[in-house]
Amino acid sequence: MSIKVMCVFSGLGKTYVGNKYKNICDLQSSPYRYDYSSVNKEDFEKLKCSIKRIPNPNWPANYIKALKEAINQFDLVLVPAIEVIETILMENDIEFMYVLPSFDYREILLERFKKRGNNDELINVVMKRFDSWSREQKDYPYPIFVLEKEKYLEDLLIDLKLLKEET
Repeated sequence: MSIKVMCVFSGLGKTYVGNKYKNICDLQSSPYRYDYSSVNKEDFEKLKCSIKRIPNPNWPANYIKALKEAINQFDLVLVPAIEVIETILMENDIEFMYVLPSFDYREILLERFKKRGNNDELINVVMKRFDSWSREQKDYPYPIFVLEKEKYLEDLLIDLKLLKEET
């Protein structure tokens, strides 16, 4: 597969896969968009979408640099499926594909977000995107994969033979 970047919807297992496999990078955007230098790591998920975050003046150049470095270093780079990241990818001519959850995934995602401590504001933003995004390939200029309710990102990557030894 020539595409090295996957935009993956929240709650499907980016961080799990990025931590488990040495050939895959989970490149979150929040640590580049905001200054978390004074934030306790345990509070990171709780601060997503919080008005208390301090913008990073180096955004988006710092993220673009990290993304290009990750593309050169890893077989696959996982990024969040959000509009600002899609724009960055398109403006920098970086090919990508989307991984989206099927519509029957809704309750599972809600449970995952609550379990990992995401705040209500973030959950509402993500679920609004969940409800409004199409799952039809004809609606996208790039490839998409739709995960069925009982599947995780890891399952898709196994099917695509994209995983190497665990770290």
